[in-house]
Amino acid sequence: MARQTKPVWSKVLYKKQPFADNYVDSRKFLEEMRKNENTRTYTFHQIAMAACVVSHQLSSVVLFVAVFCYMYFDWLHPTLVLSVTLPAALVAYLLLGYYSNQEWSEHTNDLKSTVLVLAYSYGLSPVLKTLTQSVSTDTIYTMTLVMLLAHLTVHDYGAGGGIPIVSPPLSMNAAVFAGVCLASRLPSPWHAFATLTFAMALLVFLPVLRTRIMESFTNSEVWLALPFALITSCILATLTTVGTAGFILVQLVVLVLCPYIYCQMQRHKNNIHGPWDEALPDTNTAPRTPEE
Repeated sequence: MARQTKPVWSKVLYKKQPFADNYVDSRKFLEEMRKNENTRTYTFHQIAMAACVVSHQLSSVVLFVAVFCYMYFDWLHPTLVLSVTLPAALVAYLLLGYYSNQEWSEHTNDLKSTVLVLAYSYGLSPVLKTLTQSVSTDTIYTMTLVMLLAHLTVHDYGAGGGIPIVSPPLSMNAAVFAGVCLASRLPSPWHAFATLTFAMALLVFLPVLRTRIMESFTNSEVWLALPFALITSCILATLTTVGTAGFILVQLVVLVLCPYIYCQMQRHKNNIHGPWDEALPDTNTAPRTPEE
């Protein structure tokens, strides 16, 4: 009597087989398993370059607070702040327009918007000065800290990918609100106007310019982040030694420790793919013609 051979299962629908409709051969099932498909790994250099953007924005926030302290202690006159901020912002805008190839009409619209914002800020400075006068100073400083942390958390650092937590409008509003809070603790409306203008230039406009520079020059993140962090550290050192040490420590964590940890954790990636995944249509291929 001839020995019957065991039928071999095939992954086809047009062939009648002595198997259930939901049957899958376990050996072939595991043979089709793929690990870390389309997974991109990054080098320490690439991660550190991306971290320079975070370092630069952190330095901007600390510099803004340091300049506020200088005006609060009457070590820095608001006229000097405006004399440096406005020309620097104008030069930066001209550079931005040069590298983005904007039309003259766009420059005109931007100029009108800038003048309108400055006029409103100057006209509302007396109101901003007394807006939170009834609120205690401790509450104002706590609100400022929360707003600056929110600004850093939802800021767009250029990662892309539709990250849900990133919200440029919320980041901008948090920065402006922090400027309004601190401006209310300065002695005059002129101080409030200078603080608000400096906050918008440093925390709102400068990141846009930074993005354009990064798109135009290779490795420009380092030349933006490191000198900026050094200048901020020197200014902060005149106010507090402990704060300067903490700022330098945070910068080292952002620029060295976090990229190193991320680089080391990449080896533990273990994404598996196989026949259990949902079928995805390939939209990149051109449709076939009847002749094909």
